[in-house]
Amino acid sequence: MLSPALLTALLEAERALGRLAEACQDPERRRRLWADAARREACAAARLDGIMIDPTDFLIATVNPDLAPTADRQAALSVHALWQGARFAQGVRDATALRSRARSPMRRSKGGAAADAWRAVAALEGHANSDNDGASETFPDADEPLELDGSAAPAPWTLGWIEASWRVLEADLSGRDPAHLSLSVEREAEAMALLNRLDRAGEAPALLGGIGLLAELLRPPPDLRTPGWLRQTARLLAPLAIARNCRLPGLWLPLSTALWSDRTAAAIAVRDSGDGWRLWLTDMVAETARRERQRLATLDQAAQSWRRRLGDRRRNSRLPMVIDGLFERPAFTVRHLQKRLGTTFRGAQLLVNDLEDAGVLREVTHRALDRVFVAVELLP
Repeated sequence: MLSPALLTALLEAERALGRLAEACQDPERRRRLWADAARREACAAARLDGIMIDPTDFLIATVNPDLAPTADRQAALSVHALWQGARFAQGVRDATALRSRARSPMRRSKGGAAADAWRAVAALEGHANSDNDGASETFPDADEPLELDGSAAPAPWTLGWIEASWRVLEADLSGRDPAHLSLSVEREAEAMALLNRLDRAGEAPALLGGIGLLAELLRPPPDLRTPGWLRQTARLLAPLAIARNCRLPGLWLPLSTALWSDRTAAAIAVRDSGDGWRLWLTDMVAETARRERQRLATLDQAAQSWRRRLGDRRRNSRLPMVIDGLFERPAFTVRHLQKRLGTTFRGAQLLVNDLEDAGVLREVTHRALDRVFVAVELLP
């Protein structure tokens, strides 16, 4: 039996989620928001893990971790790994991290009826979204492998997905070949224990089941049910829980941002023996959905403002294309932009100069070579 307070909160959260889903129907707007959300999720998740990172240094690391200031390079690498994990959860991380060394086929969670339902929904959504509007970047980086639409990734809520997401995080942080990474038998057992708990927690319908999943996935330390190595992957599953249980695949909520900004209240709520923890999570989902809708409007305003500041340009100018690409890659060097556009270095430099003069970009490395320019309005 649901308490009146929890029932009211669930209804309010459903309204907020519905409004956000309506606002994200346009593929271009959804791409902007998801890319922005992945960066904010990475920074917030790092802070939850005790890693303090300057947002500018993190954006520099998205271009090349070696360009980050030496004093903050390790922190930048950690946040960069979390960012790659968020992109994997969104379905836009390259498939090289999914290749495993030759061994027996990937094991899956045995689960129960709920797990079977999740897998069926994942198959349907994968078929319906085979073109995955949010998967491609406006300018594929010539230095990176092409990113896929996520169809090669194992379905969430399986041992295969947990292993693949852990491999993304571990390989990016350690620099090891992802093909040589695999879970130990002990870690597989711990992952299976989490999946079994999720199978039971998500049996309730719609958002109530999603909140049940969040109650297991987002418990803050010192909760010992989720091992430390698995905590980051559990947080990556949280946005998928809401999208899956509410049948809203166009949503991806950066829930770590709310956990970080209201961490004291979360620590108090999780100790409540009644509905306190579920009630806090439900309110958090509603508030996050409202903030994401506001952030979407802010991103739209930024695009309009940039175009006004740049004024009318010659018809063959690539500035509008560069502006659109900033939302997914707000930091780059002139050389990166040259490769993305397939233009000359001089042509790319002129475009950067125009954007810098208009106040859209700022040079943040203060170097003579490999200078990194950042869209300051998109700092996470």
